[in-house]
Amino acid sequence: MFYIESKGYLSNYQSGFRRGRNTMDPVLCLEHEVRRAQINKESVVAVFFDIEKAYDTLWREGLLIKIKQMGIGGRMFKWIKNFLMGRQIQVRIGKILSEKFPVVNGTPQGSIVSPLLFSIMINDVFNGIKDGMGFSLFADDGAVWYRGKNLEFIVKKLQVAIDGVVEWSYRWGFKFSVDKTKTMFFTRKKVREDLKLELYSQGLERVRKFKFLGVWFDERLTWGVHIQSIMDKCKKVLNIMRCLVGSEWGADRKSMKAIYVGLIRSVLDYGCVAYTSAAKTTLLKLNSIQNQALRLCTGAFRTTPIAALQVEMGEMPIELRREQLALNYWANLRGQKDDHPTLDILKPCWEKEKKDTKSFGWMMIKKPVELKLVQFEISRRVPFPAIPPWILPEASVDLTLLERKNKDKSFILNSHAAQDYIDHYYNFVKLYTDASKDTADRVGVAFIVPEFRVAVKKRVSDGLSVYTGEMLAILLAVQWVEEHRPLFSVICSDSSSSLTSLRCSHSDSRPDVLIEIQQSLYRINMMGLTIRFLWIPAHCGIRGNEEVDTVAKEATISTSVQLVIPFCRKEVKSMIRQEMMKEWQKQWEKERRGRWLYKIQRRVGDMRNTGRSRREEVIVSRLRFGHTGLNNTLFIIGKHDTGTCVYCGEEETVGHVVLHCRKYQAERRKMIRILSRMKVKLDLIDLLRQNSKSDCFQVLFQFLKEIRVFGRI
Repeated sequence: MFYIESKGYLSNYQSGFRRGRNTMDPVLCLEHEVRRAQINKESVVAVFFDIEKAYDTLWREGLLIKIKQMGIGGRMFKWIKNFLMGRQIQVRIGKILSEKFPVVNGTPQGSIVSPLLFSIMINDVFNGIKDGMGFSLFADDGAVWYRGKNLEFIVKKLQVAIDGVVEWSYRWGFKFSVDKTKTMFFTRKKVREDLKLELYSQGLERVRKFKFLGVWFDERLTWGVHIQSIMDKCKKVLNIMRCLVGSEWGADRKSMKAIYVGLIRSVLDYGCVAYTSAAKTTLLKLNSIQNQALRLCTGAFRTTPIAALQVEMGEMPIELRREQLALNYWANLRGQKDDHPTLDILKPCWEKEKKDTKSFGWMMIKKPVELKLVQFEISRRVPFPAIPPWILPEASVDLTLLERKNKDKSFILNSHAAQDYIDHYYNFVKLYTDASKDTADRVGVAFIVPEFRVAVKKRVSDGLSVYTGEMLAILLAVQWVEEHRPLFSVICSDSSSSLTSLRCSHSDSRPDVLIEIQQSLYRINMMGLTIRFLWIPAHCGIRGNEEVDTVAKEATISTSVQLVIPFCRKEVKSMIRQEMMKEWQKQWEKERRGRWLYKIQRRVGDMRNTGRSRREEVIVSRLRFGHTGLNNTLFIIGKHDTGTCVYCGEEETVGHVVLHCRKYQAERRKMIRILSRMKVKLDLIDLLRQNSKSDCFQVLFQFLKEIRVFGRI
């Protein structure tokens, strides 16, 4: 894959089986084109292709021809040829085996190499199509579309494109399915019946809706069909959740939330960067899905405010989550190469000036600017090293102290034990690295070489993560070794995550820095030098570690940034999440309903820990919501005439029953005595802030049972 990608052999419009690409790339390209057409009062006609038995009918000799044309020869070519050729299949029923039959076409199913080989084979399917035509490819799911004012002209242009695809299929042994290949007219105009497209001289069916890469498109692009499909899927899961819980029994809240996240939220999330342009009334239908799921998780009454449900479960409002996912996708695009086809969506066009919509391309003109995200440079998502990755050496990383600390609980890791182990490297030049980040998000990195009295410190770009800082500190130390060439050197770091990345030769967030380190290590090895990495514990009195920690902190107070580093996607996504959390916090503070829970939990984003039975968890949640089976709530739903306490005539709320009602004075005094022994005052707000495993809740439950209110809540 490294060779194919680094040479740029794969077409830009191929999004399948490639790092940094996903199904949303083709979906958004088509959605953007349709939105532009709607603003210009134009039409878009799309053809969605389907290949019959795509993997099973792949022409192997043709694939080898294409591989040879890419310059792949020698042993690799022979290996691929042997991998494909000479395969046989056999059927077994019980203990009886059929005869063996040769497999003359197709790639081996389940092999990790097969998707790449298929991508190579189908790579040039649209190469004969002229500029001006839109097209996309995700593995074998291909689509071609054209935009214009005249439907007859559009159909003629598309027919030429289809004929080119048919000619390609004859040449390379594929066959497109006439029955499964569909056409769709995105237009508000009346379409004549004689306007038809043909494949293999057979008419293609025109459909009013089509599922393209898991997303339902309709002719007007209202997203109504897709959102109804989401609701139908989620309602089935909601029914399962109802079977798993009751008022007295059932799965705990943590398990229920896991079901919601895995089976409902994932469905709501998929495609939301595209369907967020739907009408507000259409999108509101999805809110009810989240609300129902959260009520099932908590056992809350229907009167419970939605905002309170979201805060209690730590689930962001669905509108904010869609916005966050759209911004995350924007961050992914910003880290792509310039030839990524979806990047065109972010470019200015006069349609964006003419009319404002909620479409992704329009939103991402304004929102990143509002959040001040455009000022950050984002590192390349898929960096390719100058040196092939199979040549890069594996870093020699010693994690003995860390592994012993984690496995042997009786092992006391102090400065003496650590220093004794470091002394094993007595003939090595020791380098200590560290990174520091202050409250103002200033980041400093440093390394020291005590033997040479060298101390290097640099302030890097503000806002970088500590992990990035640690990796940069290691990179600077490695570069010092490469420059000064000590025969034996060991780099000591207290960052287990950074050293683990070096050991595994893998980093999700900073592959760019990791590759720089590996390339430097390659050059060091070529010089015949020995370099190792050692994990040491932080803040336990190791002299070199304490000194470099001080130097790194000094770097943060430097007046200017000395090393400008692009941000990785994870760091930008972390900023995006922080901004969304701030917006959620503002909404929670301004919300008029759910003020009882606001007194208990002012900060959003944290789900309360669980650990009690389903019934007790439901009671705790309802007490925190303030919506229970007491008369106040019954009055809201029309089940009680006044909502007042029968005994004293006051409004019967949770606070009234626990703190004020004169009827329960004796039981209340008993509860106060028990709580005082636990050194806890009877403050209902503080009590309901406690972890649900707290013994205070057991005392509260006992009080509610004694006054015979527990069952009513």
